[in-house]
Amino acid sequence: MPNYLITAQAEVLYEKAHRILAKYMWFEINNKETCPQCIKSIVIDLSAFAKKIILCETTQDIENAKLNLIIYENIIDNISMLSSDKKDK
Repeated sequence: MPNYLITAQAEVLYEKAHRILAKYMWFEINNKETCPQCIKSIVIDLSAFAKKIILCETTQDIENAKLNLIIYENIIDNISMLSSDKKDK
């Protein structure tokens, strides 16, 4: 029997993953010449991860997905700060 709370949480996290993915893609498109390869790799990984989120079956799976999404979001939200540090050196 499916746990509907887990399913609902997985759907919300799936949508959040796609919002974060959109940030990465926007960054990649707007920085074609200077976009590091790691960002391109993250786009591919995050896309695959979003598909896995929808298959979460336990609360532990949901918590792990939340933590991973926090990390992905922190990276893209702070990418301008990280790239400006590189320019200062």
